[in-house]
Amino acid sequence: MFPWMKRDTVPALPPAAIPRAGGIPWHGDGLSAVDVDLPHGRKGTRLIHCVQLSVGEFTVEFMFQEVLDLLKGRAHVVDPMGREQDVFLCNAQGVNAAATAGKASEAGAWMASFPADALVITRVPPTEPPVIVIPADTVESLAAWLQKQPK
Repeated sequence: MFPWMKRDTVPALPPAAIPRAGGIPWHGDGLSAVDVDLPHGRKGTRLIHCVQLSVGEFTVEFMFQEVLDLLKGRAHVVDPMGREQDVFLCNAQGVNAAATAGKASEAGAWMASFPADALVITRVPPTEPPVIVIPADTVESLAAWLQKQPK
């Protein structure tokens, strides 16, 4: 057939995050964060400002503004960017509220054992323990670091 109509049989790799200029990584309680741009769109030419969180060998990117909204209490759950990861970042208080509102879930059962001011990276479906529970003092440190990052 025509070579320009031939499709690749190998799926494209997810775009690699690009560290932002002047950004200083953050570390705390087994978690590290880097301010990055994630190529997005069909050709990967549009850059989206993200926060890359790493726990050991596990790495995931979340949209920068959504993480800020989570830390300020304007959101309770943040979905990952750029990859088909079955995880999400949430605050225990928001998931507990949903669980006690008659929507009991496995996530709510896990969150019930964590402090309300903690953040959690948990898997979907939440049948196994979360990737990490981030205690309040570390959340405050992360929030302060995020506030210092250029927008």
